Amino acid sequence: MPSTIKLGRVSLTSDAGPKSPPSMRISNMLNPAVKTSKFPHFDDADVVIHLGGGRLYHLHASVLRRNSTFFAEHLTEENGAVLSSKAKKEGVTVRYRVELTELAPQGNVGVMVFREVDSNGRSHGSLQLPGIDNGKVTNPVYKNYHNLFKAYYNHTPDIYDLSIATVLNDCMGLVDVAEYLGSISVIQQTVDICLLRQGQVLFRSIAANALAWSDLAFRVRSPSILTESVIHLVGQWNAIPLADRNALNPEVLELCEAKVAELDNIKMAIELRIFGHYPSVVQRSPGDNNGRQAYSSNIYMWMCLSLFRQWFGQSLAEGRHRISIDGGCQLYRQLASGKYLDRNALAGFHRYFPMSLKGMAVLENTLGALKEEFKPFVEELLVNRSQMEINDNNKTTYLTCCVVKKSDLPWVKAAKEKAQRERRDTIMGDMDLDVTDDFDDGDYPVIPESAHNGGSSAKGKGKEKA
Repeated sequence: MPSTIKLGRVSLTSDAGPKSPPSMRISNMLNPAVKTSKFPHFDDADVVIHLGGGRLYHLHASVLRRNSTFFAEHLTEENGAVLSSKAKKEGVTVRYRVELTELAPQGNVGVMVFREVDSNGRSHGSLQLPGIDNGKVTNPVYKNYHNLFKAYYNHTPDIYDLSIATVLNDCMGLVDVAEYLGSISVIQQTVDICLLRQGQVLFRSIAANALAWSDLAFRVRSPSILTESVIHLVGQWNAIPLADRNALNPEVLELCEAKVAELDNIKMAIELRIFGHYPSVVQRSPGDNNGRQAYSSNIYMWMCLSLFRQWFGQSLAEGRHRISIDGGCQLYRQLASGKYLDRNALAGFHRYFPMSLKGMAVLENTLGALKEEFKPFVEELLVNRSQMEINDNNKTTYLTCCVVKKSDLPWVKAAKEKAQRERRDTIMGDMDLDVTDDFDDGDYPVIPESAHNGGSSAKGKGKEKA
């Protein structure tokens, strides 16, 4: 049955539905003689989780607490059942029972409810007996929880990698339940690897919808995918509506705005450098022969320089530079390729400034030499720092030269700032201890009364005595 998932405004469709883990046999779940002692049923498990549809998990509270902030908060010693001596002798180890409730057919992760367990390890609440799906379409959330629990025990989750659509479907479902249980760090690497295996298909998808991909990348703390998303976002920034920009995660928005400003300053410096550039052939030193003949020998280069500056100034006036929708991409690529001021443009110039055939040829050749001098100026703007392959058959209409360092990533930056605050607090705390440790309570030195008025009292007493 075809399944469709949405990533932002882009829908990805797959002909294969998500695979669901095989349902456990009810006879195995209810028969205590069945002892597999492996995931998802451990002999010494102290937690039973019932997802529904006959899916029971016998897991360890210590493992759940270590991998989930949700379970760390609820699976406390106080909340666990105190098992009787009889129950312990009979091999009962279950102290917690959890049930997944409020599960919609599609689109949510449900609610984990804890049921009271008595001293015999039994629950008398509303815990449902294991059921079966009765031919109904299996809710994909069961697979997502199954994959997350597998990750808790260092097993590789089952991600259906038929296409980018199926991979994304499984990964986003896994992220949803991981966020609910506070386990993003557990599945971060798994999701990152599964998506990166899609190669150029993934990178082209990111380029097509960088807004949505940046959100997923931030949720799973994926350095590679967030970096790729930010590169494309910065390149497309002038074309992205303000409402869409503001819909970004605040920390991602802050990163993008910083990178846009950084790149804008680079572009401005390059444009100023181009405008103020003088070819070395026309430059003179004070000790040179600087007569009229020396300057007239380079008249063609001066003409070309004047012609170029007119064209470049007109391009800026028309808004084709860094403030344009494409961020100046087309203009910078023209400068790098030399495909501007061609013979047709020169023909218009010669209507006002006619020349001999030889003069026209010299002017054209000189203009070609001048173009070569401007090419290095824009080289760094045309570097492709994304992982998407850009060639004649797959070109972007924007720049992909943005530099995103590891230290720029929001969670890395936040961790660094937190460490700095803790180090500063520690230093300040040590300083406070150094000051107060010199004196015990009640042992502070007594300041003489004369010290308050600079000793004037002592001098006065001396005069009276005399």
